[in-house]
Amino acid sequence: MKKKSGISSALLAWIVIGPVVIVLGIIITLAVKDLQSGRAIEIQTLRDKSAVLIRAFESGTRTGMGMGMGMRWRQDQRQILLEEMAYQPGVLYIAMTDPSGRILAHSDPMRVGSQLYSKQQMDALQATGVEQWHMTSFVDQQHNSQNTFEAYRFFKPLKRANGHGSHMMNMHRAAETDAKGSESDEQLLIFVAFDTQALDAAQAKDIRNTSILLTILLLLVLSSLLTLFWARRYQRSSRQLQDEIRRKEKLAAIGDLAAGLAHEIRNPLSSIKGFAKYFEGRSLPGSEEQELAKVMAKEVERLNRVISELLALVRPVDLHIQQVDINEVLEHSLHLIRQDAESKNITIRYCRNQALPLAELDPDRLTQALLNLYLNAIQAIGSDGLLEVSVVLVGGEGLRISVTDSGKGIKPDDLAKIFNPYFTTKAAGTGLGLTIVQKVIEEHQGSISVSNHAPSGCRFEMTIPLIHKKREAPEDGDA
Repeated sequence: MKKKSGISSALLAWIVIGPVVIVLGIIITLAVKDLQSGRAIEIQTLRDKSAVLIRAFESGTRTGMGMGMGMRWRQDQRQILLEEMAYQPGVLYIAMTDPSGRILAHSDPMRVGSQLYSKQQMDALQATGVEQWHMTSFVDQQHNSQNTFEAYRFFKPLKRANGHGSHMMNMHRAAETDAKGSESDEQLLIFVAFDTQALDAAQAKDIRNTSILLTILLLLVLSSLLTLFWARRYQRSSRQLQDEIRRKEKLAAIGDLAAGLAHEIRNPLSSIKGFAKYFEGRSLPGSEEQELAKVMAKEVERLNRVISELLALVRPVDLHIQQVDINEVLEHSLHLIRQDAESKNITIRYCRNQALPLAELDPDRLTQALLNLYLNAIQAIGSDGLLEVSVVLVGGEGLRISVTDSGKGIKPDDLAKIFNPYFTTKAAGTGLGLTIVQKVIEEHQGSISVSNHAPSGCRFEMTIPLIHKKREAPEDGDA
């Protein structure tokens, strides 16, 4: 059932997250395409404007030359025409240069004769008879730099836009010849530059609006995912709390039953033990009757111990949480079994870890769990061995206590059953010691694991959080 529930949870998460991610990806893609499309439309508008201005200037030049004004047109009227055309909205400048980049005419008369671009830059532009464009920067008279859209191509006043020679040029060959004698229009370049502040502002506004929209969508997605996460976490926590309450109620019921049975069993056991001691005293020393009486008394004691451990297992535990130094708890627990270990020539190895913070736990209950592990380890070693205890900080949030012995270890098939009630590999064991240890650790909101330790022996590892979280009972509506 747990596996099925896990698969359902993962599937539900993907069902919710998958479409959201897909929709978000589609929205981002459409937004980027919309920005690119808007930019392309604005660039095309500037290209159309520049083409109209260039053709208008060429037409004006062609008309002036056709009226027989010749060189006088080129030197005077061309400059005037450039200045007038540059008054169009958004136009930064119109310039005509020779192939080396020297300005022959400019909408700003002060720049005539200076360099618009160097010879290397002019070669890099690779101008042709077809209009081209690029983004550059323009520095005004106040030395302010701004982005600029600049279109350029060869200046062709002697040809119409359709490529055919002008009829008026045929009527005025003398003027054309006079013009060519000075400089060839086919080698001149014309530049038209537009201010892109409006374009950049519009694009920045689109990007800002799109970013705000995407941010809102992203926040909605994240809030939805966080809501789903916290809702599922609350459900899981509530379900775990309900399971724990039911388990405690069941243990309490079993505890009441066990307490009643223990009372009923211990009364006759006390009588049996009394009779066993009586017959032991009445029997001859070393006789079979005396040995049977001793066995009877030991079995009664064993039954009493089993009943006590059973009551400890099923009785709900009320932890007395304190802030303690785990080193002191470990040293105290090791001190309690040191004499037993020394009598069997077992070395105890423990190094105090001074870097550990205080932990919230019940020192008495944890000592009880540690003693069970130590006694199991001593019994597993027998004699001439090593019992090693260590504690480290895990992730800054918990403690990991390791108890390692050099005994015979645990069979691989028995590792999964080692914490089951009444499971034991010892003839004299009750099978409840490790179950009680597990219960104590779980009451501390921790976990315990066991593994075989090379070359021999086994290792128990207990992980306990530094902070013991108080759990509140769920409301009636949640139950």
